Amino acid sequence: MKPRTLAITGISGYFGKVLLPLLAEDQDIEKIIGIDIQPLPEENSWKKVEFHPMDIRDPELEQLLKGVDALVHLAFILMRRPKDHEIDDVNIRGTQEVIKTAGRLGIPKLIITSSVVAYGLHADNPNPLTEESPLRPNPNLYYSRAKAINETYLDQFCHEHPEIIVTRLRPPTIVGPNAVEELMVQVIADVIPVIRGYDPLIQLLHEEDLAQALYLVICEDMPGIYNVTSDEPRTIRQLAHSRNARLLPLPGFLIWAMSAVLWRLGLSAFSPEFVDLLSRYPFIASSEKLKASGWKPKYTTPEAYLAVVRAFGNKH
Repeated sequence: MKPRTLAITGISGYFGKVLLPLLAEDQDIEKIIGIDIQPLPEENSWKKVEFHPMDIRDPELEQLLKGVDALVHLAFILMRRPKDHEIDDVNIRGTQEVIKTAGRLGIPKLIITSSVVAYGLHADNPNPLTEESPLRPNPNLYYSRAKAINETYLDQFCHEHPEIIVTRLRPPTIVGPNAVEELMVQVIADVIPVIRGYDPLIQLLHEEDLAQALYLVICEDMPGIYNVTSDEPRTIRQLAHSRNARLLPLPGFLIWAMSAVLWRLGLSAFSPEFVDLLSRYPFIASSEKLKASGWKPKYTTPEAYLAVVRAFGNKH
């Protein structure tokens, strides 16, 4: 059932920015309660949006969420920064507090964005990964670990609250013209350092396709886990060659050292362990389950990549 009143955590972030236009145009959705510590972008300040500057760990969150028909939890710190000691408290404890609040209030529908990275980046990953594949998070990759911890917590929550419709979406890397410029410029660099001897397949999901998936599970009752991935995965080499970028093959230890220095100096958004694992191992996931429910990606991985090139190609 489509909710009349909807709450969204992390509404000022990337996912909220691409989702809100779809919700704003839907006349059946009467009110959106937006929660974020960052201000709501002016272009997303529609009349139906009631914005509250609030941390998801704030005890007042429960009072704010009383009476909502659905809760979409998007709040998550994406990139780990040096000396970021609060990241687990926000991403893990904060997420679990949101989930517990949904249970205490009996919110009918809860939607959580997870990630295909929760499956873990491993040499023996099946191709493709499906929703039935076990989660094997990389313990040294905070993003993978945090997403998997939250999903394990959700498993128990679903067991304790069968009356609540809980939907989990697992997208890959999201790209598009509204993405963080700092990240996208690195994705389409003219020279791309890679680990010698490795060229894994990757999937890129266009932001419009993610927004459509979120909108679908908001409007329909779709309990369960859904991968949200694009078609036609490509290797890093294939994507680089599509725009005449140059690969720079280097030993793994040197890639790690370079990534660590750049990251600690604030010149790269990608931590060394993330660069190392992403450069070695594929994690291709199937979205056939979501497609069977009516969703279809508009962009393939190559098309999503070219959309980034068009949006950010003159900014690096």
